[in-house]
Amino acid sequence: LESRSLLVNFKHILLVILSLSIPLSIAVSNITLILLMITVVFEGDLKNKIRKICSSKWMVSIIILILLYYFYWFVFGTYSDTLWILKRVSILWFLPVFYSTKFSYKITQKAVFVFLISMFISSVIAISENYGFINLNGDNWTWSAFLKYTDHNVFLALSILILIYAYFNIALSSLIKNIFIFFLLVYLFSIFSEAGKTGQIALVLLIVVYIFQELRKNTKKLLLSLVLLFISVYVIYNSSENLQKRFEKEINMVLNKESSNRLLLLQHSVEIIKQKPFVGHGAGSFSDKFGAINEETNKIVRYNHKTPHNNYLYIWMELGMLGLVVLVSIFYFQIRELKILNGGSTMVLLPIMYLLIMFTDSYFLSFNTLVLYIYISVIIINYQCKPS
Repeated sequence: LESRSLLVNFKHILLVILSLSIPLSIAVSNITLILLMITVVFEGDLKNKIRKICSSKWMVSIIILILLYYFYWFVFGTYSDTLWILKRVSILWFLPVFYSTKFSYKITQKAVFVFLISMFISSVIAISENYGFINLNGDNWTWSAFLKYTDHNVFLALSILILIYAYFNIALSSLIKNIFIFFLLVYLFSIFSEAGKTGQIALVLLIVVYIFQELRKNTKKLLLSLVLLFISVYVIYNSSENLQKRFEKEINMVLNKESSNRLLLLQHSVEIIKQKPFVGHGAGSFSDKFGAINEETNKIVRYNHKTPHNNYLYIWMELGMLGLVVLVSIFYFQIRELKILNGGSTMVLLPIMYLLIMFTDSYFLSFNTLVLYIYISVIIINYQCKPS
């Protein structure tokens, strides 16, 4: 009993360390994840843990996707990116393992607060870089603080949603609420001063969803909240020259039908899918198949575009229709399970966010955003909704 108690305490400490390290250090996050998995296994009660995993269609869908990648590797052989994609897919094993255990409510609450503090530190560093106060990443503009700017944008969007939900739904002291308001202002300044557009768009759309969920029974407050949101978005957009340039550039390219790497990735990915829509081409085959089309696509691959910047097309192209169905089923069953688990629908904003952002990049198979998905999923599972 004493050794089990020590393991439980160590498990809780590791969750807090993971909360701190996810936005700040990939190396520490890796070590913490592995230690956390070992701790959960050594906790014992493996039969009940396996039974719990197998009883969840969400977890079963995740395991099927992992095994599908392994199977396709065995059947189709090794491509240039096979080992690269298998490493990322294998990270998903952490979620069923963590799903099988239990973290206390108090520790989960502390872990979320530590994560928000870590994101605050990351945001301050990112803002300082954007305005030239520090130069952490040299000439590499694709990084924001310690994450790629596309990942950091998504981290911020999710952090903002957590703050909004906690402020209105959780019993908090006045001091904590004031700290959250300060964090929120810094997060908003950071997300709208960065280059990434996915997190910005996803944030606005998800706030709209959240408003409808929370105020659907009060028409006046619903309309007022939506009007205030759109006024805020209008003011922010017209106050940021950098924001305008980023969006207007993309809009003009679409209107003028100009070619771009993303457009070519989309067009040729669809062509490759049409060749084997049901079977797919094999795990890690995208770079080889896409690069072999012509010199232009080969140049795009050499520029380090290993995916079509669309998670759905990426998995469909490599694993066929079955892989695509399994991917969608993961989020479908997660939404169903979270609605039952928490007696409400607010918690489903996490899977909804990933369903949205996966249209613009392979966030479900990118290390940072995949670890974020696993971490927040574990937090939600263990954090029962306690309205104030």
